Order: sequence, then structure tokens, then C-alpha cells
Amino acid sequence: MKHGAIIKRCNTEGCDNFVVQGGVCITHGANVNPRLCKAEGCQSQARNGGVCIKHGAKVKRCSYNGCTNQSQKGGLCKKHGADVKHYL
Repeated sequence: MKHGAIIKRCNTEGCDNFVVQGGVCITHGANVNPRLCKAEGCQSQARNGGVCIKHGAKVKRCSYNGCTNQSQKGGLCKKHGADVKHYL
């Protein structure tokens, strides 16, 4: 790793993968599943209050007068000046 970062390795004997959760890698049982919506039968990722946007999670809207876009940064959408950096 860069700059001398110390990354832990999986505790399973003979495995050189990086630790993800609980001392083990994904191959050996680390749980990395995102929280799912509580609504019955919905497989979307939960956003706020345990539900997805379709089932009532509140999303922040652009604070520009009359705009209904979702805010990105600083309370504004991209169209109204949110400075969102794009990484290549």
C-alpha cells in the first residue's frame, strides 16, 4: 500500500486477502451486503429510515427557488452550482 499504510490480512490460514469485516475477507465470511429496504418484497438499498426512495425515504432537494432536483453538495443541484468533483 502507498505511504506505508498497514492493511490487515485475513485471519484464515493460508489466505492473503485483505480484511473486510471481523478479521476475515469476503471469501471467508465477511458480510458486505448493503441494508435493504424494509418494505415487503423490495430489494432496493435503504436510504433513510430503513426504506428506499420509492417507499418514502426523504431526499434533500435543491434550495434554489423553484428547483425540484435532488441536492448534491451544499444544498444545491449540479445545475445551480454544486461543485461535484469527478474522479477518473
